[in-house]
Amino acid sequence: MITAPILLLGKVVYFNSVLMSSLLEARQLERSIQALNSMAIHSLGLDLMAAVVGLVVGSFLNVLSLRTLSGESILWPPSHCQHCRKSLLLWDNIPIVSYLLLKGRCRYCQALISWQYPAVEAATAVSFFVLVELFGATWQAAGMAVFVSTLIAVTVTDLREKLIPHDITYPSLLVGIGFSSFVRNDLLGAMAGIGVSYILFDFLAHYGLKLYLRYHLPQVAAADDNDNASTSSLQPDVVEEVEEIEVMGGGDAVLSAVIAAYLGWQRLLAALLVGFLIGTIAGVVLLIVEMRKAGILGQVVRPALAGVILGFSALGLTTLVLSAACGLPFLPWLQFGLLGAAGGGLIGVVSIGTRVSKPFPFGPALAAGGVTAIFWNPLGCLLGSGA
Repeated sequence: MITAPILLLGKVVYFNSVLMSSLLEARQLERSIQALNSMAIHSLGLDLMAAVVGLVVGSFLNVLSLRTLSGESILWPPSHCQHCRKSLLLWDNIPIVSYLLLKGRCRYCQALISWQYPAVEAATAVSFFVLVELFGATWQAAGMAVFVSTLIAVTVTDLREKLIPHDITYPSLLVGIGFSSFVRNDLLGAMAGIGVSYILFDFLAHYGLKLYLRYHLPQVAAADDNDNASTSSLQPDVVEEVEEIEVMGGGDAVLSAVIAAYLGWQRLLAALLVGFLIGTIAGVVLLIVEMRKAGILGQVVRPALAGVILGFSALGLTTLVLSAACGLPFLPWLQFGLLGAAGGGLIGVVSIGTRVSKPFPFGPALAAGGVTAIFWNPLGCLLGSGA
């Protein structure tokens, strides 16, 4: 008789304990959900703020790049139409929105507004958004934002005037050195990369000019081979053309140094690899267009095909034979062969295209390499120092 109430009381206590445990778990779950929602709202707000700041900075970069090229002050006069010179209203300067509301035309003279303005603003906003997503609200993100802004500004100037102004790159270079000193803690790596940049680009500028002149200006090549000859014996129009030629400008060297200042020498190598790859592809496309205009595109087939065969044999088949002869594990001979074929075909195209080739701006390609190097560090992965 006594055991029944005891059992009943035990069951009540047990179910109460289970109920209390469930309530505590539910409250804990609710608190976790609230914390996650708070974090999500905070993260979303931070992302939106980064994008808005990027839009404003992008609008400033348009002013900075264009006024640096024209020699105007970036502070005065206020924003104005490039055609009618009338000052713009405050609501005509809202990034992207004003361009859309005005349908891409000046309010006063109805002149077309360059698509560069919204493109730069959008690119900067997206860049800032990605950087905050990657690094959060940190000094690392702030430094990379200054770096990317520099790359965007010089891309605009190089595409417009084939010029990378030192007024933009030198101040950014100093900021980059400070960034690597106090945030990345790698001043030595930054300075090593800066030194490599100047040596490499000076080498390319010197010997690239010699190669360009040898193919394009036979008179200059002959004068260069003759110790007693000088450019004073050349025709005036030839001398003027020589003075205007710049295969690899000093601005490219400084831009490479800027990349090293922010990212260090390891990531500089990745930036140069990507930059030269993009530059080569863009140069070949431009070369093909020029050859098509000159009516000599059909002459490319035989030397390009010969280059493909020779390049594949030199790298691919040679690697395969050496692996088999030395008893080594087979190296990736096919990949080497395809690389050699691409290089050989390119040489074949260039051998014909040198008659009509023209220098093209390398800054945008190098800037793309710099952006890529923020996220990609192949040498660091190989050395075990992180991606």
